[in-house]
Amino acid sequence: MIAAQWKIIGNSTYIKKEIYSMSWDVDLKQQVSVGSPFAGPIAVMRDSSKFVEMNSQNMKPYLKIFTASGDLISQMIWDSSKNIVAMDWIEKERLVIVLQNATVLIYNVFCEQMTQFSLGDIVREEEILECKIWSDGIVVLTSASNLYSVPSINDFFVECGRVIRLPPLPEEPKARPEWAILEPQFSLSQSIEIFMSINGTLYLIDEDKVESQLEATEPIQKMVVSPCGKKLACFDTKGTLLILKTDGSTTNPDRMDTKATKSPVLKWCGSDGVMMYWDSIKDPILFYFSKGDSWAKFTLDQPVSLVTEIDGLRIISDTTSEFFHKVSDVTIDIFKIGTTSPASILYDATDHFISKSPQADESIRSINDQLEDAVNDCILAAGFEFNGGEQSKLLKAASFGKCFLENYNPSQFVTMCRSLRVLNAVRHHEIGIPLSIKQYYHIGVEELIDRLISRRKHLLAWRICDYLKIKSDVVLNHWACTKVRTDIPDQELGKIIIKKLESVPGISFANIASAAYLAGRSKLATKLLEYEPKAAEQVPPLIKMGESGLALNKAIESGDTDLVYLVLLAMQRSLPLADFLELTFSKVVALDLLISMCKQKNDLALLREIYHIKDQSKEMGNIYLQEALSSDPSQLDQRIKAYNKSIEHYQHSKDKDDQATAKFIDDQIKLEMLQKELETNLQDSFVGISINDTIYKLITMNQPKKAQSIRSEFKVPDKRFWWIKIKALSMMNDWEELMKFSKEKKSPIGYEPFVEVCLDQKNQIEALKYIPKITDILPKIQFYIQIGYFREAADIAFKEKNLDLLNLISRKCTNNEVLNIIEQMKSQIRR
Repeated sequence: MIAAQWKIIGNSTYIKKEIYSMSWDVDLKQQVSVGSPFAGPIAVMRDSSKFVEMNSQNMKPYLKIFTASGDLISQMIWDSSKNIVAMDWIEKERLVIVLQNATVLIYNVFCEQMTQFSLGDIVREEEILECKIWSDGIVVLTSASNLYSVPSINDFFVECGRVIRLPPLPEEPKARPEWAILEPQFSLSQSIEIFMSINGTLYLIDEDKVESQLEATEPIQKMVVSPCGKKLACFDTKGTLLILKTDGSTTNPDRMDTKATKSPVLKWCGSDGVMMYWDSIKDPILFYFSKGDSWAKFTLDQPVSLVTEIDGLRIISDTTSEFFHKVSDVTIDIFKIGTTSPASILYDATDHFISKSPQADESIRSINDQLEDAVNDCILAAGFEFNGGEQSKLLKAASFGKCFLENYNPSQFVTMCRSLRVLNAVRHHEIGIPLSIKQYYHIGVEELIDRLISRRKHLLAWRICDYLKIKSDVVLNHWACTKVRTDIPDQELGKIIIKKLESVPGISFANIASAAYLAGRSKLATKLLEYEPKAAEQVPPLIKMGESGLALNKAIESGDTDLVYLVLLAMQRSLPLADFLELTFSKVVALDLLISMCKQKNDLALLREIYHIKDQSKEMGNIYLQEALSSDPSQLDQRIKAYNKSIEHYQHSKDKDDQATAKFIDDQIKLEMLQKELETNLQDSFVGISINDTIYKLITMNQPKKAQSIRSEFKVPDKRFWWIKIKALSMMNDWEELMKFSKEKKSPIGYEPFVEVCLDQKNQIEALKYIPKITDILPKIQFYIQIGYFREAADIAFKEKNLDLLNLISRKCTNNEVLNIIEQMKSQIRR
């Protein structure tokens, strides 16, 4: 680097150096150009607002996309009926074009439309007044003075995108307001915030509220937020440039009075200062302002397009691409005229060593204590250089210096060498990605690889992966997906892809096969899937291709039941029933899993088909029985029809248990027919409940004869009938009838149930009538204890001379008088 190229602005040093001689044929006077940050491509389109002399080359409007070096990547004829209101780049080098009709189009660098969506009917009806695009979103201002935001364009790629309306403006603008967007990663609210100048006041608008930030004396014509998100550059109607803080803490802003009557294009140079560009005057000029008196003027001989970078500014003209940026401190220390810094001395010592001058040794000795810092500075300075020769000199100086250092860690040197080799490769004119070292570290090597493969520079991307020892799967995968869209015959292309990829461990062929299928190459897709190592990745594409049989085979071979279920569900949806069952019956495992799935889903119709084919009478009977039991009780005819079919299938079985089941179902038919008759006579619901519940309900409805009739008809055992009747009578509080029933004959269930039902109804008086009838001593005592009759319980225990029972009663007793009696009883027993 030659220090004479530097320009000192205030306390900082800047340089404007040529990166490329542009290879395009573009006239920026007549074209609109938009450059993508981080050394991205440039989109160019004819400026419809200017009169252009027509010729054979510009007869039709074209959208053209160039590399940063001016090489054409792609072009397409643009429909002139589509009125563009905004065009800019978002992340992943995607070009976003917003039309007047509120349609948003997104293209890749090859002018291939990736997706499109609408901002909505309301936005279209209100008409877009102004639109601004940020790295992952869009904000529009309509003629109705309403703001609408797309929080994430990427969400539209997964069909979950949304358009939201921001809070209304705090006052009606007298003129079109100027505004700028603060991206979510820089805002406190973690959503976009908008700085808007309305009638001389600066407001901050987010998704929830509007706040006043600054009372300005003059309306603002232009404003732009710095790449770091901390500063806001504003140009007012008096020609004054102000630099404010976005956190609202500005008390004395930096300002520059340009006295310009026209507003310029404002672009940040990194986050250090602002470049102002006037292109509407005879001789275009650039004004750079940082702070205080730090400013500089650059006269141009042709129009330019400006692209803000995180560490500088790209200045693109018809013939050149230049990079204006701040010179690093280490570079100044080494190359400043008259410098005696250790790094500068080491740099000179290397030249002396190459020329075999003894002064090299003297120079090294003079900086011996600072040699490690000098080596590190030379390494850093090499990273800031774009010129390969200067990089080499600085790295040689660093290499020479570290030879004199013991225990020096060379990792920084190795990392820089690798980084510069990658950067020099992508900076080549044919690739056209002039990343600076700071930009490279900011986006990372993965993002760089992604950009290369999106431009279909697969070989370079693969070589970088190989050189940096990182996985190249994504590169090879994208290469293969691109290849399947070429005209190479299937057989030949299959050999090329398989030969290239089968040796790569763990690479997935599923994505490639899907791309081949979408390209209309079904045979190639099927062949590629044979090499997919993971069944979970192999089966879904086969399903999409309609290869159900092959998908089923692969799923079964994998041993993954979830995959088999996935194939079965897909086959059931896509195939006729006969074909589906024929294919399933050919695989025993698949058939068993299908039956299991039908049972889980309660798919009785499909189960019936399966069991009919398999001639399984018992299972068919089960299906019809389940169908009958799950049907609507009010549809008795349908239930009985299903019951009869179930009986028919059970009777075909030779199993005695199945014959017994048929008899039980026949009884169920009789019961439900009788219940239907009861419903008709008693005007209450019966069908669908059990025999026990039917008897119980009849007793509670004072229909004892009908209850007795059903008991006799279905041979209900005495014990069960007595339980049902005493529960029903107790629930009715019909204690007189309960007493009569207990005296009809000796209870087959004893008298404990009588006591229990009385206590359940909290009727201790009735319970006392039945406790004496209990023959077993222990339950009799327990019931007396339960109702608090401790003396009666004690008398029974004393009569039986049982000390254990007396001890039990004394532990439960709460009556002191009874406790004394119990103690006397215990004493008498012990004598």
